[in-house]
Amino acid sequence: MPSASTPFVSRLVRWRYLVFINLILIGFLGFTLGREWWHARDIQREINHLQAQADTLTKRNSELAELQSAVQTQSFIEREARLKLGLKKPGEEVVVIQPRETSGTPNAEQQVDGSDPLHLVIPKETSRPQVPNATKWWYYFFNKNAFTELARYDD
Repeated sequence: MPSASTPFVSRLVRWRYLVFINLILIGFLGFTLGREWWHARDIQREINHLQAQADTLTKRNSELAELQSAVQTQSFIEREARLKLGLKKPGEEVVVIQPRETSGTPNAEQQVDGSDPLHLVIPKETSRPQVPNATKWWYYFFNKNAFTELARYDD
């Protein structure tokens, strides 16, 4: 009987080696396949990124072509010459309108509001102080009197 078990044991040992070698081979092939899949995914990402860049550049190129054709028109050239260079056509008159200087004190043209006693101290344009929202919230939670005064002044 020992002789009959020996070929079985040797066959079993050979099968174990075969299974072990197959597992190593399957692991190697799985690792290689996974690495190639990962590499293909990275390449596809790069292709998508470059395609998006190409689309953006194509759009920008068409916008620049439209701008170039618009800049080459006679009406654009005339408008730019008038605005930037101050040129005019023969027979035209150029009128330059300059803003008036306003003084800080009210004059005869400005109406004095009798209901606002601060008009003498604070000019009408700056009569409302610009208080940041953070300060308003601080006053709301920690200084009710200041918040009430500020709210009354804002109304």
